Amino acid sequence: MKEINIPYIILSAAMTIDGKIATKKGDSELSNKADWKEVHKLRTEVDAIMVGKGTILKDNPKLHIKYYNHRGYYRIVLDSHLTIPLDSNVISFRQEIYPTIICTTENVPLNKLKKYEDKGVKIIQAGDGKRVNLIKTLTILKDFGINSILLEGGGNLNWSFIEYNLIDEIRLTIAPWIVGGKEATSLVEGIGFEKISTAPKFELFDVKVRIYYITLRYKRKQ
Repeated sequence: MKEINIPYIILSAAMTIDGKIATKKGDSELSNKADWKEVHKLRTEVDAIMVGKGTILKDNPKLHIKYYNHRGYYRIVLDSHLTIPLDSNVISFRQEIYPTIICTTENVPLNKLKKYEDKGVKIIQAGDGKRVNLIKTLTILKDFGINSILLEGGGNLNWSFIEYNLIDEIRLTIAPWIVGGKEATSLVEGIGFEKISTAPKFELFDVKVRIYYITLRYKRKQ
């Protein structure tokens, strides 16, 4: 799938020892300050950061960069039905440095699009189904000049990329907790693959050990 001309995709996440990125109640406070600094450093090295609408609705993040000098980057939200609040931080916070792009479907009416565009948001419409056409979206983003994207989404967004083998690199921090729970959010959700042989494979190329934390970096196996 990566033969198509799309941005370089880095999946960044912190998870528990048992592979959860949030508890069944949605608590996702896994990273310590040292890990957050590494995350923000990585943010300075990409053209854009991408999340799904669930992250916006749950956490209302600014998706900005702290700790380092930087030139800013694009904030990209996948929102198939264009439902994130107009007062979300990704819309109201410093668009002159962190311009926001919302990717939605072609089914959203023009009058609804205009409400977001009036707030300075750029809208990309891709796909006429219930979900954003991810491949078409990434192609448009590439044509827009975005060559690298840091994916900081939830389990379902991660699956959307894994399903089509779109991840080039993974930065994964393992945090020192086990939370359990069938309803807790895993690193990758979705329907999953039926056989190991059909799943994307990654090669480990870097390991960093800090007190209680391990950060693993993988590249997609060619």
